[in-house]
Amino acid sequence: MDSTVPAKKWRVLQVVSSSATSGAERHLVLLSKTLQQQGHHVLSVCPPHNWLPHELRRAGVLTLPLPMHGIGSLATLVRLIQVVRQHRIEVIHTHLTRATYLGLLVGLLSRRPVVSTVHVFTSDPAYRWLSRMGNPLIAVSEAVRSWLIAHGVSASEIQTVYHATDFISLNGSHADAPREVREEFGLSPDSKLVGVFAKVTPIKGQDLLIEGLPQVLRTHPDTYVLFVGSMDSAFARRAEQRASELGVSSRVLFAGLRNDVARLMQAVDVVALPSRVETFGLAVLEAMALGKPVVATRVGGLPELVRDRETGILVDFTVSSLAHGLNELLTSAELRDRLGETARRFACRYHTPERMVRGIESVYARAVAA
Repeated sequence: MDSTVPAKKWRVLQVVSSSATSGAERHLVLLSKTLQQQGHHVLSVCPPHNWLPHELRRAGVLTLPLPMHGIGSLATLVRLIQVVRQHRIEVIHTHLTRATYLGLLVGLLSRRPVVSTVHVFTSDPAYRWLSRMGNPLIAVSEAVRSWLIAHGVSASEIQTVYHATDFISLNGSHADAPREVREEFGLSPDSKLVGVFAKVTPIKGQDLLIEGLPQVLRTHPDTYVLFVGSMDSAFARRAEQRASELGVSSRVLFAGLRNDVARLMQAVDVVALPSRVETFGLAVLEAMALGKPVVATRVGGLPELVRDRETGILVDFTVSSLAHGLNELLTSAELRDRLGETARRFACRYHTPERMVRGIESVYARAVAA
């Protein structure tokens, strides 16, 4: 393609059916913002309340909060058809399953192409229906793409476009974070800090790390674990109880949902993600962009980010394997620095917002041409 020819600018409706703070919602903010910066017209629709509408508006994205559940979703369907016409929308881009059903109906009724990003391992028929109508799907990893193919979606209708992170621009911007964060949580300046940046829930495996913490403390007695993210309260209570039973409760810190994730991430020595299931691992990518060494379980899409012994350490989903990986990194500052720097270069090369948007633009062009 001639680089002097300007890329087509699309009028895009982004629709997501959750307003929480998980990977899909955070991806939507960065995607909408970057598309807009690249000259596209973007209107994002999400459920009212919670984190997402505020964050989209703060990013300067035109936002329309609409109900996605219950009787209100019927009115939302009618409203979306009106919005498509009023804003002369050319592409409807959906995220998460309920939004995909809405997008499917709106696309049929307004005769607009629909693109759907698949953020989770799902066998819901909505994605097969979309693809059979000639609407392309975006997989967030090759692991998700393989899953969709195994569940009846044609390989030719799925394109993998990896998530990006704008944490790349923040590397080094919180130079005092290690000292400040340790002071905030009452830790000594020389303490080791392992961070887990994910909702405290069984799928993210914080319980595995708590089980392995005694093994880590035997080698590194000055270690603390910082859990950052919203909490499944029942699971968090069980995790706290288990930490108490193991005698490590004083070493486990629950920070809850925070708006200074990059600062906290720059304060830790190691980032861990001991997930049971993971389609991509946005928190891992953010840590890599900040030059942080990562220990992650060998599941789902994580090996596509964490190249063992190159950009981080992959471990099995066992207590001993996780503890061994953490001990190895906590023992060697040289290894932490080397893996962190390689990870940072990898993120800067392959996971910039601009690179992600180029991939998304190619899917939009394909959808409109179909």
